Amino acid sequence: MTMHRKYDRLAAGEFFAPVVEVATAYVAAAIPDAAATEGEYWALSCLPGTTPGRLSALTMRATDIVVIYQVLPKTPGSPVDALMIVERSTLESGFDGREQARQRYPHLHFVDSEYYGAGEDQMMVRGPADEVAAVLRDPVVTEAAQALAQRVMGSGRVLFARGHNRLLADHALGRA
Repeated sequence: MTMHRKYDRLAAGEFFAPVVEVATAYVAAAIPDAAATEGEYWALSCLPGTTPGRLSALTMRATDIVVIYQVLPKTPGSPVDALMIVERSTLESGFDGREQARQRYPHLHFVDSEYYGAGEDQMMVRGPADEVAAVLRDPVVTEAAQALAQRVMGSGRVLFARGHNRLLADHALGRA
């Protein structure tokens, strides 16, 4: 499908709002000067065909840093979940341990991750899309997301720029 058709398909459905909510929250919290680095250091996909249920992914270098997906099996009204990769050491020191993060945000999971290209100091935060978007307003999570984004973008340009959907990115950047 073309960029426009994928965007139109997502925009016409029930999952558009949660995708835009998470993407907007992440871009605002974690990527300084996001408009200037869009498509060059990060890419936002729209209905990628790589994984069933995947609605969007924000990629830096070769790593999917944020993934927004419909919970499987797909049924009408299936919830939308999201995951993001953040810097573990920053998050754990800011919350004085992982257990404190879990207690503060009981609907989210804070688990070790080994995503390719994100280095050893990483952690996955996953759960309902609205909760993932909301946790990005927490200064500790913001700092952990910024630290990982800076490190990964600092290692080079995004390798999947051709999958970038500028129409969806316009919403994440507040241009639409």
